[in-house]
Amino acid sequence: MMHWYVVYTKAGQERLAEGNLRAQGFETYLPRLASRRKDAPRGAEVTVPMFSRYIFVRIDVDAAPWRSINGTFGVSNIVSFGERPARLPDAVITELRSREDDDGIVRLPTVAPFRPGESLEISEGPLSEVRCLYQARTSQERGIVLMSLLGRQVPVRVRQEKLRRAS
Repeated sequence: MMHWYVVYTKAGQERLAEGNLRAQGFETYLPRLASRRKDAPRGAEVTVPMFSRYIFVRIDVDAAPWRSINGTFGVSNIVSFGERPARLPDAVITELRSREDDDGIVRLPTVAPFRPGESLEISEGPLSEVRCLYQARTSQERGIVLMSLLGRQVPVRVRQEKLRRAS
């Protein structure tokens, strides 16, 4: 029976591994995300693998010569527990594909950005529940907030998901 399995690739060789596996007759899936490149003119959008060093292959491990996957150029190994490859639930691939746009790019839900000057608090970590003022968002998915420390406003970078609106 055909199921999805995870293949661990060599660094930066996801597309090479995918092409070589397809050439061997395996069904593959390499989910891609759109990313803006800082070094490209006007922040041009490029596609990058969603999971660095991982692709998916659909095979019947009882009928297909799946061990040949480990010797494929660009592949490190098929992820296994013991002697058999670790099966991935089909629902994972179905969910990823349902989020693809017409160009085959996975679109993740975007978090509503905070407005500059908005009162926030940190939701977890050693500074949990400390109030701050939102200043800006950085390119690394972090926010810059102003915190009152020692009687002055200090800019601090915090991961966006660790920020919430103050209650």
